[in-house]
Amino acid sequence: MTRTNDVRPVAAAGGESLDLIRLPLDGRPGFEEFLGAWLLRAPGETALVDCGVAGSYARLKKALDDLEAAPDLLLLTHIHLDHCGAAGCLCRDYPRLKVFCCERASQHLISPQKLWQATAATLGEAMAAAYRPPLPVPASALVAREQLPPAWRVIDTPGHAAHHVSFLRRCAGRRLCFGGEALGVIPGDGAASWFADGRRRDGIRPATPPRYVPEIGRESMRKLAAADWDLFCAGHFGASSDRTLPERALKQNLFWEETIAQALRDGLSEDETVELLRREDPELANLVAYTESAQSREAYFLGNSVRGFARFLGENA
Repeated sequence: MTRTNDVRPVAAAGGESLDLIRLPLDGRPGFEEFLGAWLLRAPGETALVDCGVAGSYARLKKALDDLEAAPDLLLLTHIHLDHCGAAGCLCRDYPRLKVFCCERASQHLISPQKLWQATAATLGEAMAAAYRPPLPVPASALVAREQLPPAWRVIDTPGHAAHHVSFLRRCAGRRLCFGGEALGVIPGDGAASWFADGRRRDGIRPATPPRYVPEIGRESMRKLAAADWDLFCAGHFGASSDRTLPERALKQNLFWEETIAQALRDGLSEDETVELLRREDPELANLVAYTESAQSREAYFLGNSVRGFARFLGENA
């Protein structure tokens, strides 16, 4: 068995293992270690949590082949293409694969055309070309939550997306929480390359795109604060054993709502609001240590997250 450079071991004990497979977007600086898939192996089970985009599927398939891992279960935290876009490719190559997502979003996997069109319109031509259109997932591959193996627990965590879920699972002596983007974007143990000097630092960047409803997102953060886990496996990017993450994300979320509300009253532009948050939010303090390409990536997503709050506040003034 060969371990490729795209595979990052996270935990291994008692015949069980957890790996993070990085899924670079070729030709997109700043996205070398941003998308990923979690590979969990236990006796009788090989599961993936999230799978990246169709454009990075070749890297995922090579990693699985090199590890001699044939997944039988794919769990999706939410139906955004950077998390689910390769699901149809996996179903094509692994016909026995079963797929779970929030039931309200399953139709977007079966018929992904509208999801692709909306994503391409949002991302622009260059990024859409890197993502590539998703293949449909056969309806027969989808399973309901009551059909999942009993070792998996599903928690509804809407906010970042209305159909967002998180997963709890014990593996390799760890109590895992696969939280997608429910707490935001977190530079975990896999994200050292985000930093110009290669030294990882702490922080959280909200992931609150339109149409975001702050209190719904905060209730999900409270659920994850109360959940039983000792290793948080983020969608972007890596793992963290910091149990304070949900409380920190909750505090940040409240600060963002208050700050953006005041910025709107003061007539600040979106760019001015982003700069204000970069100055005043301690969770964003380490953005200055990011590489130029990572800073460029985050600048786009910061603006999108501000728009999520601003749109909600504008509609509920």
